[in-house]
Amino acid sequence: MKRLRIPDLLKGLAILFMIQVHIMELFIDYAGRESIVGKVSLFLGGPFTAMVFMIVMGYFVAKSQKTTMRTLLRGVKIFVLGFFLNIGLNFHLLLKIKYAGWPYNPLEYIFGVDILYLAGLSIILLSLLKLIKKYQVIVSLLLLLSVLLLSGPVNEMLTFPERNYITPFIGGNYSWSYFPLFPWLAYPLAGYFFFFAEDSIKQFVSRKKEWAISVFVLLVAAVICFSKMGFNISVDLPAYYHHGFKYGFWALGLLIIWTTIFYLLVKKFRLSRIEQFLAWMGKNITLLYVVQWLIIGNIATAIYQTQALNRFPLWFFGILFVSLILSWLLAKTKIKLA
Repeated sequence: MKRLRIPDLLKGLAILFMIQVHIMELFIDYAGRESIVGKVSLFLGGPFTAMVFMIVMGYFVAKSQKTTMRTLLRGVKIFVLGFFLNIGLNFHLLLKIKYAGWPYNPLEYIFGVDILYLAGLSIILLSLLKLIKKYQVIVSLLLLLSVLLLSGPVNEMLTFPERNYITPFIGGNYSWSYFPLFPWLAYPLAGYFFFFAEDSIKQFVSRKKEWAISVFVLLVAAVICFSKMGFNISVDLPAYYHHGFKYGFWALGLLIIWTTIFYLLVKKFRLSRIEQFLAWMGKNITLLYVVQWLIIGNIATAIYQTQALNRFPLWFFGILFVSLILSWLLAKTKIKLA
């Protein structure tokens, strides 16, 4: 499949935002996280990271010509990769739990529902959705809306007093469930929907520009109107991971605006070196994601939330540099993680 430039650039920028927010969350002390810089960091690590990854992934699952079985196997492979990544990034912590008696439950870290678990399950579900040959636009849109609207009730229903490690993959307000299917399946579905609706949207924009501009202006106004709610949830991690339909719709609106502006800027200003850098990261997103988490996760066990804010740039650029070098070397060996 021929690579598309804009999705790779969006993913490349998103991984930069993700690395910086992981460092802010896990390394920087309370005062730093509560500062203006800390809040902006957490916000950039909200709608502009995981949601972008999932929307782009959903689009390419819809676009893919692979057989259902091959797509299913890819989903299983990514899910299993999530299991081993959780062990790898928490390896230092798991050693502390076993040999130093740290009072934490290791299963909450091994089965912590991170984005690779979500990605694997989403690919499996979308591959099954493709078996429905007709009405893909309508079905995917209805499912997207249903996931967002039902997320609140589903999360309440699946939050049990007794501990378990199965339902958190679906939903529930568990501290170790970061990306459950409710509400996060909505974003792969959004990308999936866009693929099938793309031609109709382009025709609408080209034939009825005044209407398209009016809709875009109304969308901008709505996003601005609810920006306080959106910002507050983005910087509150438990609320962000288990958000409801209001935030979901707001985030999708923000990302439509963000993607449109990004597309127009890239089209007007061609910065070849920067574009090549971002595109390479976007192309190697899974590899880079795994490498940066292995580094950040194991360092975090030793210095968890103890670093002053003025050390943030040092940690960010240092870890980014090491992650890029290791990812480049691994990419040269033709290692494929997904």
